[in-house]
Amino acid sequence: MSDLFLLEEFIKEALLDEAKRKRKKAKKKKAKKKAASKRGKNKKTKYPSQYQAHGKREKKLDKATELAKSSDPAERKRGYKKREEMERAERKKSSFKNVPRHDSKK
Repeated sequence: MSDLFLLEEFIKEALLDEAKRKRKKAKKKKAKKKAASKRGKNKKTKYPSQYQAHGKREKKLDKATELAKSSDPAERKRGYKKREEMERAERKKSSFKNVPRHDSKK
């Protein structure tokens, strides 16, 4: 009878250990996912490489996009204005190249 009791206790302990490991693994995975989202890995918007959107510029583009998608006309106008100012500033840079589209033939 005691052998059966010991076996039962061993199985219970093994199941509890397995549950603890699963919880720990899930917690680690959740923390990793949260850290990745803070770094911007799980962003909704991915900009083309020619935008050169990193850091400040990326945040500004995100904010302008958010405002432009708003239902409030005043906020939408602010979003368009913010985007236009950013584009104007980029065009003023010496590194700016106006490359025509491949399908426009201009």
